[in-house]
Amino acid sequence: MAFVPVTVSRPQVLPPLFTSRRLYVHIFLLLIIVLILVVVRFMSHVRLTFVHYHMESDTDAELVTLPKSFAREKGAFCLDGSPPAYYYRPSPIISSNLWIIYLPGGGWCVSEEDCFQRSLTSLGSSHVAPTSLSMDGFLSKNCNNNPDFCWWNVLIFHYCDGGSFLGNQSHNVDFKSRSLYMRGGRIFEALIEYLMSTTGLKDAEQIILSGTSAGGIGALIHTDLLRSRLPPSVKTLHVLVDGAMFVDVPDVDGQRSMAKMLSSFYHLHSVKDATSIQECTRTMKKEDTWRCLLPQVYQSFVFTPAFFIQSIYDTWQRTNVLKVPCFAVTCPEAHLDEVYKARDAVQSMAQQIMTSRKNGVFLTVCPAHTILIRPYFYKKEVGNPTIQKSLSSWLQHSEVQTHVDVNLPLEAAVEMCQTA
Repeated sequence: MAFVPVTVSRPQVLPPLFTSRRLYVHIFLLLIIVLILVVVRFMSHVRLTFVHYHMESDTDAELVTLPKSFAREKGAFCLDGSPPAYYYRPSPIISSNLWIIYLPGGGWCVSEEDCFQRSLTSLGSSHVAPTSLSMDGFLSKNCNNNPDFCWWNVLIFHYCDGGSFLGNQSHNVDFKSRSLYMRGGRIFEALIEYLMSTTGLKDAEQIILSGTSAGGIGALIHTDLLRSRLPPSVKTLHVLVDGAMFVDVPDVDGQRSMAKMLSSFYHLHSVKDATSIQECTRTMKKEDTWRCLLPQVYQSFVFTPAFFIQSIYDTWQRTNVLKVPCFAVTCPEAHLDEVYKARDAVQSMAQQIMTSRKNGVFLTVCPAHTILIRPYFYKKEVGNPTIQKSLSSWLQHSEVQTHVDVNLPLEAAVEMCQTA
């Protein structure tokens, strides 16, 4: 039997789309693409973060909270028991030894219920305080607008005690299942001690302690205490008081609203036990010791040179002290007498303050309450020369000449000025 060879053709197989070598190449290329995307995303994030930080660092002060252990050791707490805090914006000049300490305003809590409500907000707690603060006026870093103070280091004390940084209540008050701490005086001293040990404040040559409204009272009363805590390297200390020339005059109903407000917060916060105020309270009858909170009373006990900024038509006092139903607009004719009595009281206080040659006063007819950290600080509409120039002249021990038509009626003042 013969065998016939049979030729069997090998089946044709399509070439593989992916060999092992090609697979590695594709994976490698894919990884490069992913890496490029990650790098691009990362650089975009870095750029945005840098721009955001750069913008904030140019104009903002950043929040710093005191260590809990330090606050506990000093017995210094905000209303809700949180530790004190401050905002810090260093000078762009590393070697700067010029420092501004600023105490913000924010009114007072005059009852336990009032303090309880504040303890739920940033006015009573450092836990909910903003992480940064933008600044203008006296604290501005814009040297075009604020050439005299733009290079200074800035410290802003967080106002969280409701008592002008003056309270000295030794025990906490339990109210609605919450412990309330009214220890503003201890907060001030704790912040100063902490800053002296952790910042360049200990090497300062010039310091301005400043405050607005309720903070202005705290600054005026604490300034000599601050002087006693400073090292010999500090050559000058000045105190700057804005919108705190509070007048004790009857309101439209004949009530003394300012007296009631200050007296209530004075007793609730045990301000009488604050170290800073006792030189004044020792000279007063017990029932009148609260009057040491009034600048016209306390200024005579202050050794440190003081500069006062005040609108003779203060909008906050018009509403809360005089109880006049108008703000920065023309008031009803029936209430103008109260407005002008308050204006005259401010002018009288200014004359009293100026009896000490070391002091300075800037009055404006422009209806406002706070001026120091607002654009009004360097605007000509508020005064001639501006507050900025007047303050600078005073700090340089030059004669301060402020041209103010103190007899300008309210309606004319409203028309002339940008109201606040």
